[in-house]
Amino acid sequence: MLKAFWAPFVDRSLMHGQTPFSWMLRLQLTAALLLIVLAWLGLVPGSASGLAVAALLVMTINLLMATQDIVTDGLAVRRIAPHWRGLANTIQVAGYKVGMLAGGSLLLIVTGYLEAETALLLPALLLVALLFVVGRFRGVRKPLSLDALPDSGNGNLRTAFIAFWRQPGMAFWLLMVIGYKVADAMGSGMIRPMLSDAGWTSQAIGTFTLITTLAGLIGAALGGWLYTLMGGHRALILAGIAQSLTIMAWVLAAEPTVEISTVYAVGLAEQLADGASTVVLFAMMMNVCRRQWAGTDFTVQASIQVVAAGVFGVLGGMIADLGGYPVLMITAGLSGLGVVGVYAHRVIGRSI
Repeated sequence: MLKAFWAPFVDRSLMHGQTPFSWMLRLQLTAALLLIVLAWLGLVPGSASGLAVAALLVMTINLLMATQDIVTDGLAVRRIAPHWRGLANTIQVAGYKVGMLAGGSLLLIVTGYLEAETALLLPALLLVALLFVVGRFRGVRKPLSLDALPDSGNGNLRTAFIAFWRQPGMAFWLLMVIGYKVADAMGSGMIRPMLSDAGWTSQAIGTFTLITTLAGLIGAALGGWLYTLMGGHRALILAGIAQSLTIMAWVLAAEPTVEISTVYAVGLAEQLADGASTVVLFAMMMNVCRRQWAGTDFTVQASIQVVAAGVFGVLGGMIADLGGYPVLMITAGLSGLGVVGVYAHRVIGRSI
């Protein structure tokens, strides 16, 4: 969430001769080393000081990977043409979901056969192995050409932030970034508590989450296809409507006596819409980035979206507590439709 504050320093270093791969090399090797240290110390040390060290290691790894996001997102914006950004974000979102499964559910399954500390060596090994794959591509080893970046301002940090906010239509777009995923942010976080209150076991919820997340991979592909087929504005509106309606559909599954098949049908549909809407949103976020400050511009938008999702998530929990799950899902869905409606009204007659 905070990585936007140091994103300009990363972009400026790229303007002055650093290569994307040099950043990846340092970040991923250090993260792999810290994972090895964490495996050696143990995830749950016996003392309070040991626990503090373990927490510090986890936080540092997150810091390193957040910085890698800046580098790779900027690289994607600079190298991927606008008409390919839907498909590129299909790969990105699908990769994220696969990574969450591999680093979450799969790693937990592995701990059933290996010690948890030993299992941590697997992501460390992956971080190192993937460096060899990425390093084969010449583009990540080449520094940026300042001649191709006439508006870079020589890496002036003031330019990095202020000029981004001053772009025409940016205030409206950032409001859309804040509100576009409001239905998902308010509603999806309450799905697991809702199922738990309905009597689902942890194992049943885990199976449900795994299957519906796989549906999200198909949704990501659908989002990339929609973006390529109909353009960003139309795809953003259609995917946003689908996301809002599928969140509202959780009202059908809010009763304790509901059939399991109904819950799965709603969950699969919601994850399809979530994958599609996320891909289209990310592709549109790439389109407003300045090439010279690509990492900073995308990161600022991503950080804003994460903060908004957190706030809406808390609000969703409060509404569920006061009015129940059906009231929450209807409120979340209507809020999402409202945001999409404002966006559609703004662009109809101009871009559509």
